[in-house]
Amino acid sequence: MFARSPIALALLAPLFALAQSTSNQSADEVVVTGSRFPESLATAVRPVRVITAQDIRASGAGTLAELLATLGGVETVSSGGPGQPASVFIRGAESRHTVVLVDGVRIGSATLGAAPVESLPLALIERVEVLEGASSSLYGSDAIGGVIQVFTQRAGRTPQASAAVTVGEQGLWQLATAYARRMGDTDFSLGANLLRTDGVNATTPDNIYSYNPDRDGYRNQGFNARVSQQLGGGHQVDAQWLRSDGTVHFDDGPTGDSLNINRTQTLALHWAGPLSTTVQSDLRLARSWDEARAQGSYPGYVNTQQDQLSWLNRIALGAGTLSAGLEWLSQSVASTTAYAQTSRDIASGLVGWRAGYGALSVQADLRQDSNSQFGGATTAQLGGTWRVSNELRWRASVGNAFKAPTLNDLYYPNLWGSVGNPELRPERSRSAELGADAKLGGVELGATVFANRIRNLIQWVETAPGSFSYTPQNVASAQSQGLTLTAATALGADTRARLSLTLQDPKDSTTGFQLRRRAQQFGALHLSHRLGEVQLGTDLSLVGERFDSSNEAATSRMGGYGLVAVFAAWQFRPEWRLEGRVNNLGDKAYTQAQGYTTPGRQAQMTLRWTPAR
Repeated sequence: MFARSPIALALLAPLFALAQSTSNQSADEVVVTGSRFPESLATAVRPVRVITAQDIRASGAGTLAELLATLGGVETVSSGGPGQPASVFIRGAESRHTVVLVDGVRIGSATLGAAPVESLPLALIERVEVLEGASSSLYGSDAIGGVIQVFTQRAGRTPQASAAVTVGEQGLWQLATAYARRMGDTDFSLGANLLRTDGVNATTPDNIYSYNPDRDGYRNQGFNARVSQQLGGGHQVDAQWLRSDGTVHFDDGPTGDSLNINRTQTLALHWAGPLSTTVQSDLRLARSWDEARAQGSYPGYVNTQQDQLSWLNRIALGAGTLSAGLEWLSQSVASTTAYAQTSRDIASGLVGWRAGYGALSVQADLRQDSNSQFGGATTAQLGGTWRVSNELRWRASVGNAFKAPTLNDLYYPNLWGSVGNPELRPERSRSAELGADAKLGGVELGATVFANRIRNLIQWVETAPGSFSYTPQNVASAQSQGLTLTAATALGADTRARLSLTLQDPKDSTTGFQLRRRAQQFGALHLSHRLGEVQLGTDLSLVGERFDSSNEAATSRMGGYGLVAVFAAWQFRPEWRLEGRVNNLGDKAYTQAQGYTTPGRQAQMTLRWTPAR
């Protein structure tokens, strides 16, 4: 699978030389997304990108999609301004090939097959973990490209409160508040976010069926709450809730101005504790809602509900840890559209092994999913790391993944001549990667060569030429291979830098054409520097040429672009901080999706209050 990547492999070779560099260990992060149990980032077999609360505040990003593009190492596409649908592409896979979790709870639409990342308020997010690569052996369907897990705010070791007011161009204003406290064995946290903006005109004149020369505003109200109780003996129970309500205007013709009213909500009960001296157990019962209602020319609603139950166990055995668990997922849809079937159940079992043998660490995962619509799917992952020294380690993994057809794919009613196909099979992939992590003085470096092949891709195909009648078929295949380079450093106590660059070749395996809306090169550079009580920084992003078609039609070409954002913060009192950010400083005109607007230069300012601990 790496035969066509000799340059990428050659770029990995110089990391061998870093074994002689000076060790400079950074604070050890704990992550959960790479194995579904807490583990040290430094020793994790599956590499995880971490965006911390400090990173989020220092970035000055306004949306989750913007944060992921600058610090998450992924491609993002927005179909218009704030609140409009956003897509996330990991390693060239489709947006629907990414699992999105909120505090361990899966979110998304069972009809569209993707998660609404545009509806998650960044002000309520404390941390983000991004797991790149096939991960169905841990998370089941959809994890062909990877997993994004969002963690909401929670109590620390001391009481903490915060409030922030943001104003900006295009009628932007935002109010965010949070309070978290630990009282004895009880932690609780509360958060709220209110946002409103007049937005930009979401469509462009070449969007002949939708264009309406008006502003398409956005309103959002977000809330989250969590309470956690220590029961003694290492046992803990907690309850968590998140709700985000968004209303966004969209164009549906020269005089049409309609509304999409969306709600994303999660509710979960969780227990963790030891069953014995060698067994640690984790039980979660959750429900998530993805609700969308349209008002205007084409009124209607589509609501997805996902009931989730997972029981995971970690068993210490000699030099390693055995994990075993059972999961159950029930998806149901209520809609003004009459589907032939409106629900399905998935029962799953998974086992894994994590162990260290001297300098070698291994992780193996195996999962069986039984879907009430199409039967079973077995996925597996095998990975290992070899630590050459304290400054250098090599890693490799192979695995497979799958994506179940959506309810739209299977049962879309015969509307306007198009109809679903209940005979569809799951999309399936095989992937492999080889990488290295190194430390050179105070610089952390990473390089990963990856290859991913997907077959049985579902495409809506015209039933007869000129009929304008479509039905989905398993007719396509795709592949993406490439190289990702990362670097992060703290130059003393005042300067931080983070770089990510991906060179890839996402293409249709049959035609050889570049996959729609995916670039062959993209990257981001984040820099920040502190001068006393003032912090200055910039975000630089680069995206290569893309096409908004499946055949690289000249009329669908979207040129590459580079964007510059600058931000600053002034801690003028111990409890008060003034923050400012200017996005697209050069007022660059660029396109992410044909027919849809991208914002020009935009400035905003935030006044933040955080009492001293």
